[in-house]
Amino acid sequence: MIQAMERIQPIVQHPRFQDWLRQMDALEAERIYCRHGLPHLLDVARIAALLAVERGASYPRDMIYAAALLHDLGRLAQYTSGIPHAQAGVPMAQTLLHETAFTAQEQEEILRAVSCHRTGDTSDSLAQIIFEADHASRMCFACDAADTCYWPAQRRNQTVLL
Repeated sequence: MIQAMERIQPIVQHPRFQDWLRQMDALEAERIYCRHGLPHLLDVARIAALLAVERGASYPRDMIYAAALLHDLGRLAQYTSGIPHAQAGVPMAQTLLHETAFTAQEQEEILRAVSCHRTGDTSDSLAQIIFEADHASRMCFACDAADTCYWPAQRRNQTVLL
């Protein structure tokens, strides 16, 4: 059986993934608001893994990490073409997932998490966990740019607790 985190390496080491992260870093270099590079993706992954354990969710940790690592890739298309990033990220994530050992059903669940991470859903799905982890990863309560942030107050994370 493949070790759990071995399914993540093809994503993290993929030249396209690395290139997309470099492009994201360049596009967000002067951004004063939350950024969407590897530190954010890993924060979301770790928080999502904690949420899954707390809820007794049965998702393998590497599946949670895959969804978290892929959830914001569509930001590139949003910045360059105006396409909503949750929508634009699905084909990008799909490209990378085809080169992993995730099953078709797992890939479908990961892609649903990518496409729904902005809105969540009403179930205790991976999409909902990524949605909540994405929100919890934001440190709005300590942000120097909060006065000019476009996020409404009710969407901002105001706590350090999950």
